[in-house]
Amino acid sequence: MDKRLIVSIMGPTGVGKTDLAIELYQQIPIQIISVDSVQIYKHMNIGSGKPSSDTLNKFPHDLINIIEPSDGYSTAKFQNDCRGSIKDAFHSDKLPLLVGGTMMYFDHLINGISKLPQVDAEIRADVEEEFKQIGSEEMHNYLKRIDLAASLKIHKNDSQRIKRAIEVYKSTGKEFSKWQSEQRKETSKLVKDSKVIQLAIKPKDKELHRESIAKRFKEMIEIGLIDEVEKLLNMPKVDKDSQSMKSVGYRQVCEFLEGDSSLDVMIEKAINSTRQLAKRQMTWINSWEKLIILEKNSSLTSSVNKLILENI
Repeated sequence: MDKRLIVSIMGPTGVGKTDLAIELYQQIPIQIISVDSVQIYKHMNIGSGKPSSDTLNKFPHDLINIIEPSDGYSTAKFQNDCRGSIKDAFHSDKLPLLVGGTMMYFDHLINGISKLPQVDAEIRADVEEEFKQIGSEEMHNYLKRIDLAASLKIHKNDSQRIKRAIEVYKSTGKEFSKWQSEQRKETSKLVKDSKVIQLAIKPKDKELHRESIAKRFKEMIEIGLIDEVEKLLNMPKVDKDSQSMKSVGYRQVCEFLEGDSSLDVMIEKAINSTRQLAKRQMTWINSWEKLIILEKNSSLTSSVNKLILENI
């Protein structure tokens, strides 16, 4: 491979990205690199949809099981870790194949991390006080009014990112989304020294995908997700406020274990949250530049294989 080619495969949760990567692994010399903000955690197997230990032994994935559930993790840290895996792949004459559904990781890796402005301490305190008074959902509604583009990419429960977006707007008078697009660091772009083919898988049938999300979560419950969360919460320095426990599915099970909801209500909430996640992922995908969108069908693997071989 005389050209430094990188291939990324993104898509909504439950669409079959991992299955595609494994099929490609058996046909092309690739190094699979996970782009998933939950599968990075050890011991979080069922709720993250992580491949089984046997599968990982047979088809190794970088950036899975790399930190403890008590640890924090940032987009910048992912960018550094991922670049290291890409270099390892090149050194081994393998094609780096980035696979996952954490769109912010993909975005910052490929487009660079924007340098945000300094925020005045008084503004930060004011925003924090507003959060305490009206809560995350109402502050997300406020963000929607001042910066619709940012609100579509930030979940209503992601208080940290909501705060940052509002702080930037109050400090500069400019929408957070516009600031990000204008302030990207060109030097940090992955595409600077590599040819990147960006692929996305979309469900063939939206309603069938919605049904598969519900079936998938119910299967997670059947095979022991509640027990998994109980064990996690018994680990040192892990509680419902840990970054890891705020993930979709895990957050709802935590609420159930605290007695805040019944089993049926918890399952319904988790399914709805997963569907909303898939919808946000598709919003990212539909707004992405230079992205080849492929429909999930029986010829998907051969189509991607052909596309890769044509560009090596």
